[in-house]
Amino acid sequence: MHRNLDLVSLRTLIAVAETGGMTRAANLLHMTQSAVSMQMKRLEEQLSVQLLTRDGRKVVATVEGDRLISYARRLLEINNEAVRSLNEPLYDASITCGVSADIVHPYLPEILRGFQKNYPRLGINLKKDFSYFLRRGLKNGIYDVILTTELAASDGGEELCKQPLVWMGNSDGNCWQERPLPVALSHNCMFRKPVIEALDNAGIAWIDVAQSMNDISALVLSAADMGVRAELEAGCIQGISEINHNGALPPLPDYCVVMYQSPGLNREIADEFSLVAKQVFGAI
Repeated sequence: MHRNLDLVSLRTLIAVAETGGMTRAANLLHMTQSAVSMQMKRLEEQLSVQLLTRDGRKVVATVEGDRLISYARRLLEINNEAVRSLNEPLYDASITCGVSADIVHPYLPEILRGFQKNYPRLGINLKKDFSYFLRRGLKNGIYDVILTTELAASDGGEELCKQPLVWMGNSDGNCWQERPLPVALSHNCMFRKPVIEALDNAGIAWIDVAQSMNDISALVLSAADMGVRAELEAGCIQGISEINHNGALPPLPDYCVVMYQSPGLNREIADEFSLVAKQVFGAI
C-alpha cells in the first residue's frame, strides 16, 4: 500500500529537528505548539516509526528521523524548484523567425548558436514554410524576421548570399536517366517553376510524380529514387545529394537567400538576429 508523505509535515519535522523543540518550531512556522505536536504524531503513526525523541530539554531526531529528514530536504527542494519554474518566466523575451525549408540545414543551427551567446534567455519560435507564405506572414505581423529563397530580393529584403540551384536525388539512384523525367517537387515549391522552364527549354519530357502541395511526400519520393528535384547547392537534406548527370540535365538558375525584418516591437532583437545571420552567410 502506498503511503503519501505530506510536505507540510516534512517541513515541520525539519523545523523541530533544527530548533530542538516543538514551541520554537511553532514560532518559526507561525503555527501553534499543539498543531506542530499533532503533525508529528500523525506522521509517526502513518510511518509506524518514532521520528523524534527527547534528549534532556531538547527534542532531537532519531536515527529513522534523520534518515527521513534527508529525504525530506530533497523532496522540499524539488517542490520549491517546481513552484519557481511555474512562477518565473522561462525566457526574458521571444522572437518569431520564419525560414524556408531549403536553408534550415546547415545554416539555422549555426545562426541560433551565435544568437544565443548574446541572448541566453531568449525564446526563439521557428516556423518553416514556403517563401511565398513567409513573406505574406511577415506582412501580416506573424514574424519578426524571415529567411527566404528567391531569384531576387523583393522590396525590403536584403540578399545574404547567392547559390546555384542543382539537381538532386537519391545518392545511388538513376531515375534521372528516365524519360519522361520524374520530377518530385511540390506545387508550392519556389524551385518548381524554374525547373519546369529549364526542362521545357531543353526539350526534355517530364512527369510530375509528387502531385502534392506538401513537400514532405516529394522529398520521400526523391530519396526513394522515384523522382529528381532541385535544391540549393549548399543544402543538406538527408537521403538525397547532388546528381552527377554530366550535362544530361539542363543548368538551373542561381537563387538568393533573402532576409526580411518586421518593424515591430522586437526590432532591436531582430536586428541582432540579422547581424548573426549575415555573419553565417558571409554577407559581412
